[in-house]
Amino acid sequence: MTHAERPPDPTSLHTLDDLVQAFNKLRRRGARKGQVRLSVRDLAARTKRAPSTLDAYLRGTRLPPSDVYEDLLRALGVEVTAMRPWLDAWERIADGWPARQPASRATTQAAGRSEPIHFSETFYRLTGERYRPDTLVGVITGDIRRVRIADVWVNSENTNMRMSRFEEYSISAIVRFEGAKHDGNGHVVEDTIANELASKVAGRVPLAPGSVVTTGSGELADHNRVRHVIHVAAVRGEPGEGYRQVPDIGRCVSNILVEAERLAAVGSVRSVLIPLLGTGVAGGQLEPTVHTMVSSIVDHFTYHHEGALRVVYLLATTGPERDVCRAVLAGGPFEPQEPS
Repeated sequence: MTHAERPPDPTSLHTLDDLVQAFNKLRRRGARKGQVRLSVRDLAARTKRAPSTLDAYLRGTRLPPSDVYEDLLRALGVEVTAMRPWLDAWERIADGWPARQPASRATTQAAGRSEPIHFSETFYRLTGERYRPDTLVGVITGDIRRVRIADVWVNSENTNMRMSRFEEYSISAIVRFEGAKHDGNGHVVEDTIANELASKVAGRVPLAPGSVVTTGSGELADHNRVRHVIHVAAVRGEPGEGYRQVPDIGRCVSNILVEAERLAAVGSVRSVLIPLLGTGVAGGQLEPTVHTMVSSIVDHFTYHHEGALRVVYLLATTGPERDVCRAVLAGGPFEPQEPS
């Protein structure tokens, strides 16, 4: 071991969050020269699993199956003789695990349980004369594929505007797959949104963090009533470390809303759906991100009084994300509002 940090104590692990912290400690202890922590790519090579699969486990959005869990522990340097307390920890976490599952992956083969997160909508109205009247901020909880009330979807993308592969665990992958054309067997025959995005940014990537590019919505127009997709450069890649949230998420939101206002000015766009930017694969901290995003929304509706945009939805795919969004909005210049 090259780090002085004490190894994690598996007997103290009771939740997915505890497990994430333990994984992070083991990754720091096992880091190669030049790394802060052992990369997902390194672990994928050692366990013979896809990086996109391991990422969800390392971030705590899913509990790994027991066999993958053991492989991860071995790859992270846990000796066979020390494995028993770690296996006991998995059992404890599995007992309380379903409530933490994201709605877009509401079933699991790991523990044989299924507990979908309830789809819900909560609305808040800005109060006070300084804000644009008749504007709402909504929190939608659940699988984005069930959303049919937003004219524009936002895709949290990397600075290279390279969309996720269909099988990966991200909003980008969902937008790409659901927006593509499929044959009778469900196979993609035209990668509609990804192709248009690649064409629009050809020769000028990487884009500056916070940049936005708008494309059509492909098949999402019929399935989800989406008219446009705004792709925002909210994460950037680091060699050997994967993706990281860009520093200025507030600028990302401001640019999204300016672009949404442009679309609203030339069409009948009135609402935009924004995921919690950079808190997925990129590992951005949830509560600070939501605070920053809400502040940017408030600023927009404070200084852009003539726009046509009326509703900004925040997408929360888990119970904890929903609770943080609601708490931040409840602490701001908002009052709960029944949808009209």
